[in-house]
Amino acid sequence: MLSLFVQPSIEILNLRIDEPVTTLTDMVLALVCFYAFFRIRQMESRGKIKRYFKFYFLTLGLGALAGGILGHAFLYRLDPGWKLVSWLFTLVSTAILAHGLTQLAKPLLKPVVARWAIRMNVLVLALAMLYTLWSMAFLGVKYYTIFGMVVVVGTLSYVIFLRTGSRGMIKMMVAVAVGIFSAVVFSYEWGLTPWFNHNDISHLILSYSAFLIYQGSVAIVEAPTII
Repeated sequence: MLSLFVQPSIEILNLRIDEPVTTLTDMVLALVCFYAFFRIRQMESRGKIKRYFKFYFLTLGLGALAGGILGHAFLYRLDPGWKLVSWLFTLVSTAILAHGLTQLAKPLLKPVVARWAIRMNVLVLALAMLYTLWSMAFLGVKYYTIFGMVVVVGTLSYVIFLRTGSRGMIKMMVAVAVGIFSAVVFSYEWGLTPWFNHNDISHLILSYSAFLIYQGSVAIVEAPTII
């Protein structure tokens, strides 16, 4: 079923740009992610967890950038398969953050629980990638993101917060809640006008969620000790 708010194309210097506002809001998300990447990169090292956060933002930013350019603005000139670039970056970014939180929570979990959390994350990621490549549909990305962010990141953030009182985990949990609202807006196609549709709104909400994750990441990296 087609969205009620299909965004018209525009032309700039005889160059057609499809879904211009959706492209722009994808760029906003990419800018937030690249800002977070460079800021975290400049921070004093705190081992592996810093690398997980850093590469989460890098891959999510690349996914948003590819989504705006290849998946929206100029898809009419490309094969539909180019959408996969953005989708695969998004899958990888979620997997990196989920794995990072699992590694951070390891000392608080029973070894068998930690091992199974890591294995399940890898298994579900592999299934989501295979399904996405086979079906050329966004569904695998959507459900893996829900699994990775809500089930893994949300749950582990709560566990770590209960055991340590980490301020960063509060930001993580709020970010997950904001991300859930974004998924609801996208799924039910809650738009205002063709020039500000469900894609645009969900991208802006995701940008705020990403900024909250950045704030949580900074609090975690800066903490002298968490666990």
